[in-house]
Amino acid sequence: MNEEVKNPPEILVRRMRYGEEEGVKALAGRTFPPLGSVLFSPSPHVLVAEWNGRLVGAVVPETVVLPDKHRGGLMLWLMTDPGTRGFGVGGRLVEVALRFFEERGCREVFACVEGFNTSSSRLFATRGFTILSFGEQLRRYGPLGTLALWLRTHRFGGDVGHFLWARPGATKSDSPALQWWVGMFASALVFLLVGWRNGLIGGLGAASVLGGIVVVVALFGLREAVMRLAARLQGLPVRHRAWEAAFPLSFGIAAAFGVFLPAPGSVYPRGSAWRYRDLVPKLGPTALAGASVVLLFAWAVWALLRFGSLPPEVAAWLRAAQTAGLSLAIIEVLFPFSPFASFSGRRVWDWNRPMWGVLAVAAVALFFLVEL
Repeated sequence: MNEEVKNPPEILVRRMRYGEEEGVKALAGRTFPPLGSVLFSPSPHVLVAEWNGRLVGAVVPETVVLPDKHRGGLMLWLMTDPGTRGFGVGGRLVEVALRFFEERGCREVFACVEGFNTSSSRLFATRGFTILSFGEQLRRYGPLGTLALWLRTHRFGGDVGHFLWARPGATKSDSPALQWWVGMFASALVFLLVGWRNGLIGGLGAASVLGGIVVVVALFGLREAVMRLAARLQGLPVRHRAWEAAFPLSFGIAAAFGVFLPAPGSVYPRGSAWRYRDLVPKLGPTALAGASVVLLFAWAVWALLRFGSLPPEVAAWLRAAQTAGLSLAIIEVLFPFSPFASFSGRRVWDWNRPMWGVLAVAAVALFFLVEL
């Protein structure tokens, strides 16, 4: 590819030059949350966007060997300066990166995008990319090939709520219902592992597995149903998307520390043309409904354990349900930032900070009551 490519009106996309690495790192600090900017590390193939003599964007194109031994491309760290968004900087970077991959014989190109980062999603959707569901990944590459693809696209890094976009896109429509049930089963297995590690569940027999599924389905199902109802009342068509990239992290934390990191997935507006900032007035109340019902579930279980007279076997399962409910309530509400920005707390935070504060107080109060 030529060293420099002119892009009208005044945007120059080119290779990063010697001595510009610190400038690109500073750009990452302005673009990404603190954790993301700390983890950013430029590679030799960084493409930067220059506008009127200053760096206003960058993307890291990386070539990978796909499971079928052909070469693929991966777009990492697509960033634009917040002050220049809306001027086509991101689109220019994507177009030049695609040319970079084409010149290197890449048959497929991938990008991982957080589900509510619609600025990046629209850039890819308008250029032939679609989200690859986990089922589509299995159909395209097989189980071992999908594992290899995840390793090569860094999907084991804990990117909760990030989806794998690919060009060419999916060849078959995915099933939101199937995604939900597979996600529930995986979450139930994680929950059972946590219960076994902490002595809350005596074994992993049929009764324990069934009980774990019931607890997870009750908790996650209430959250999903209430969010769907809230969206419908506002005239917002939504669908479920599972967070498949979160499950390796959930299993790892459960096995290593006995801590339940819930990965319930979430509801998203249908299609790929919606804009997050335009829908925050509807996404906020939808998220508030989901977070509220999780807190009500956790508080109700605590009250039953605290004030009820229950048979030992019922109390044991309620203690397990309390663990699940409290874990989801804490993550859902108290961490409205990366890597948990896909949970409901971020939607409420962006929509109504005082309302987020009320939820946070309820979650913190419950945490201390349970720990006393």
